[in-house]
Amino acid sequence: AVVSTQSTGEGSKIAQRCIWYGRVKDRKLIMRSFKGHVKDMACDPNGYLVLCAVFDTVDDTVMVRKMVLGEVTAELDALVMSISGRKLLRYLLAGRESSQTHTQVIESLRVGEGNAISKNDPEVRRGEILSAVSPAVITYCKENIESLLLDNSTASLIPLVVEHAKGDVGEVLTALISHLTSSDVMEQFPVHFALKKLLKMEGGVLGGMVLEQVDIPTICGWVDSNRGAWTVLRVIEGGGEVGELVGEIKEKGRES
Repeated sequence: AVVSTQSTGEGSKIAQRCIWYGRVKDRKLIMRSFKGHVKDMACDPNGYLVLCAVFDTVDDTVMVRKMVLGEVTAELDALVMSISGRKLLRYLLAGRESSQTHTQVIESLRVGEGNAISKNDPEVRRGEILSAVSPAVITYCKENIESLLLDNSTASLIPLVVEHAKGDVGEVLTALISHLTSSDVMEQFPVHFALKKLLKMEGGVLGGMVLEQVDIPTICGWVDSNRGAWTVLRVIEGGGEVGELVGEIKEKGRES
């Protein structure tokens, strides 16, 4: 019944309340009914909220991983290309950060807090869910970096994964750097959009990796475009071994 009603606004609210206030065995039966339907729920503007309710309240995260997250990670292509699918991924990765999930959605999900069934610390539960979904998301970003950078909406997932996913997110940054050096993409707005967010992150990880993995002449070549020049400036401002790079850029300026 939950699956058949969750795609409407009122049906979604009823389904969320069934999950919030249902007994442990009721929650298990509800999740079991999701089998084969998780992708459609995740890509539905009402259905994805039902999945958020599961992630918020079901204490048995091993069961959640088997019954729900397995289908989520198997259908990442579909979720990434869907507005609602991306909203679900943002919720999985960043939780209730207002920069990633609309305040109205956060408030609606807070209704389920304090139910008498859920016993575990919400942050512990969220951490376990994040740990379960992170490996697949990191791998997906690494293997699909080029297609993700074709559009702002999908490119925005890259810094989100780097900031929040648990695991070796350096693999994603290495794939990004490889893409930057193998094709002329620096002026493309989605690429600039992702770089801007990544280079502003605390710690300057991407800037340091650029200095380590990209040769000086290639970086100097980026200066020839407006967005490329901005990127190089942020790499330099990030610190590290930038003396040689700065010298080469000055020399290039004198020659032009």
